[in-house]
Amino acid sequence: MILALGACRSPGPSAQAPAVVSRLETGRTEVWVDDTAPEAGDGTRGKPWSSLAEALGRPGVLTVHLAAGEYRGSFTLPEGVRLEGEGPATVLVAEGSEAVVLRADGSEEQVQPPVLVTSSPKSRSASGADHPLVPEQGVALLRNLSIRGGAWGVEVSRGRQVRAEKVSFAGQRRGGVQVRAGRFDAESSRFEASVPETVGVVLEAPPEASVAPVSPRTTRLRDIHFTGPFRRAVRVRGAEASAMLEEVVISGAVSALGMDGGHAEVRRSSAQAGTGAAFSVVEGTLVLREVSVAGHELALSVMHSPRLEVRGFQSVGAERAGLAVVASRNVLLEDVVVRGSGSHGALQLTGSQVEVRRLRVETAEEYGVLAVGGRLRLRDAIVSRVHSSDGITGDALHLRQVIADVEGVVVRGASGTCVLATQSARVSLRDADLERCGQTALLADTLATLDARSVEVRDSARTALSATGDGVLRVDVLRSTKSRQGLVGAECTGSTRIHLGRVDSEDTRGTELPCVKRTVEPAPEPR
Repeated sequence: MILALGACRSPGPSAQAPAVVSRLETGRTEVWVDDTAPEAGDGTRGKPWSSLAEALGRPGVLTVHLAAGEYRGSFTLPEGVRLEGEGPATVLVAEGSEAVVLRADGSEEQVQPPVLVTSSPKSRSASGADHPLVPEQGVALLRNLSIRGGAWGVEVSRGRQVRAEKVSFAGQRRGGVQVRAGRFDAESSRFEASVPETVGVVLEAPPEASVAPVSPRTTRLRDIHFTGPFRRAVRVRGAEASAMLEEVVISGAVSALGMDGGHAEVRRSSAQAGTGAAFSVVEGTLVLREVSVAGHELALSVMHSPRLEVRGFQSVGAERAGLAVVASRNVLLEDVVVRGSGSHGALQLTGSQVEVRRLRVETAEEYGVLAVGGRLRLRDAIVSRVHSSDGITGDALHLRQVIADVEGVVVRGASGTCVLATQSARVSLRDADLERCGQTALLADTLATLDARSVEVRDSARTALSATGDGVLRVDVLRSTKSRQGLVGAECTGSTRIHLGRVDSEDTRGTELPCVKRTVEPAPEPR
C-alpha cells in the first residue's frame, strides 16, 4: 500500500516546471501578471510578468490572472482574452484624461454579426424559459477588477464582444462603456459617476455611420448598480441599437435610460433620486416590466414611439407627470400605479393611440388622466385625491379632442370635474363610480359628446350632470345622491343638450331646463 501511494505522488522539487505558462485543454493559455513582480518574470504563477501590456501582446487565446495592484496604460483587448482580477484591489487605470482604459477594436475582416452571450451557464429568455450558454468564442471577458479614469472605461467597436462580471467603473470623464459597433454584456457590476454629464453605457454609432452601413450595437446588463450624477445611466442611439436591462438599480442619474431610436427592454429594475425623465424615449421602442421610479421630473416620457409596452410600473413623487406619451402608437399601459404626481398630472397622453388597463392614481395635481387628441381605451381605473392649487381645476379624467372608450372607472375625490369631455371629444363611459366631485361628476363641454351608462354619483359639490358650449351629454342608468346644487346644470345655448334615460335621483333640480330632454320617462312616484 505504501509503495502504491508513493507511485501516485506528483514529481518532487527536482521535476521540470513549465517553461512559461499553463495551457488548458481547450487551447487557452494561462498567464500571470503582478505589477510588483521583478521584470525577469516568465508569466508563470511563481514568476509572473510585471507588465499587463506584455501579457496582452502574447499570441494565442489568453487567460490573464491579475494580482491586486494598479496597472496603468491604455490597453487593447485581444479577441477571446480573459482578464481575471482579485477583486476591487485589481485596478486598471488609463494614462491621460482622453485615453480609453480598455479598447476592443477588431479588424475589418473580424466583423461578424453579434450573438447573444450570457454570463452564467443558464439564462432566461424573454419568455422566461431557460436556454443553454451560447459558445464564448471570440468574447473578451473582464472579471473581478476595477476600471478607473480615462475618457472611457471600455470601448467596443467593429463587431467585437466584451463581457464584464463583478467589474466596477469609476472616474471616467465621458462614460463607462461606449459600444460603437458590437456587443457589451455585464453582470453583478457597478458604475459610479464622479463627474456630472457623463454616461454609464452608451450604444452610439461611429461618426462614419452617416456614409457607411451601421453595424448592430447591443448590450445586456443584469444586476447592475449605477450611482452618481450620470446624464444618462444608459443611452441607446439609432435604429440598430438594442439594450436589455434586468435587475438594474439607478440612483442619482438625471435619466436612467435615454433613447433616440432603437429598442430597449427593462425588467425588475428601479430608478430614484433623479432630476429629469427617468425613462426618456424619442422614436425608440421600449418595453418596461416590473419597473419603479421614485422622484424624477417625469417617471416616463415617450415621443414618436412606434411601440410602447409598460406592465407593472410604479411612479412615486414625480415632480411634473408620472407618465407622458406624445404622438406614439401601439401603446399599452397595464398595472400602472402613480402616486404623488405633480402639475402635469398622473397620466398625460397627447396625440397617441393608447390602451390602459388597471390604472391606479393616488394624490395627483391638476389631472388624474389627461388625454388630448388620438384614441384612448381605458379599462379598470381608480383615481383618488386629484387636486389643484386654485381648488377649482383638478379633473380626474380630462378628455380633450380625443376618441375615448372608458369602462370601469372609480373616482374618489377630485377638486374639479370627475369626468370632463371637451373640445370635440367623443367619449363613451360605462360602469363608473364617482364620489366627491368638487365641481360636477359628468361634463360635456365645447362641442364634445359624452355618452354615459351605468353610472353612480355621490356627493357632488355642485351638480351631478352638466353641459355647456354646444356639448352633448347622454346618460342612461344613473343613480345620483347628495348633489348639492341639484341633478342637472346647463347653459342652454346653441346645440347644448342633456339627454336623460333611466335616472334615479333624490334631487331632480335642473331637469326642467329647456335643453334637458327625457329619452325615458321617470317612473311615477308611489302614492
